[in-house]
Amino acid sequence: MLIKQFQQPKPYSGTSSWNWKDYREYFERLAAVNGWATATQKVEQLALALEGPATEVLRDIDTSQPQAYNIIWEVLARRFGSLDGAREATRRFDSRRQEDSETIPDFEQALRTLHREAWPTATPEQRDAALKRRFEDGLLSTEMVQFLRLHARDLDFQATVIKARQFADATGQSKPKKKVNFIDNRPRSPAQPESEPLLQGFRDMMAKALQPLQWALRSQDKGSAPPSTAPTPPQSRPAMP
Repeated sequence: MLIKQFQQPKPYSGTSSWNWKDYREYFERLAAVNGWATATQKVEQLALALEGPATEVLRDIDTSQPQAYNIIWEVLARRFGSLDGAREATRRFDSRRQEDSETIPDFEQALRTLHREAWPTATPEQRDAALKRRFEDGLLSTEMVQFLRLHARDLDFQATVIKARQFADATGQSKPKKKVNFIDNRPRSPAQPESEPLLQGFRDMMAKALQPLQWALRSQDKGSAPPSTAPTPPQSRPAMP
């Protein structure tokens, strides 16, 4: 007898990379796989998946009412969604570029999601042209962009993505880049501060400048004049007759 293992939903906090619409689509697919058919089951699992700021929406909702599941999503949309979702999605789509650690398939899916939010009623021709343009303009590799403009000029968006993946596999760009930090463990000798020679020269100069003052102070204490640093010239004697 096989026992079906339920998949636990990924958490949603409202501050993560999850867009609330994307998370709802993900949760609905997971509910279908796990067999959560009733609204009560969905409310229970969704309430367990919320964490951090997202759990605050449950405080003012009676989870036992029949419409609780839809009400939770409405509150999440007001709390974490944009007031003008289409305009915000349009801005994000027009400025979207491939990230350093983002693969070609991930970049493709991100563009599709943003375009669907920005232009939900676009025709297939409009959607394909916009996706192809943004995809080519947003790629990190300039060599890949030049390759696509030469070999994928007349292809649609899906075929252009396939060409890009083939180019990435051939040039070793299909794997996401990993950041490597090099640590220098070699022993280092203590270095002399750069200001030390200047300070020593200043000390020597001040010591020479204060010598006459020190001698004057000593002469006052002893009641005699300070020693002269210049030699006394010999006195001339009168000539003998």
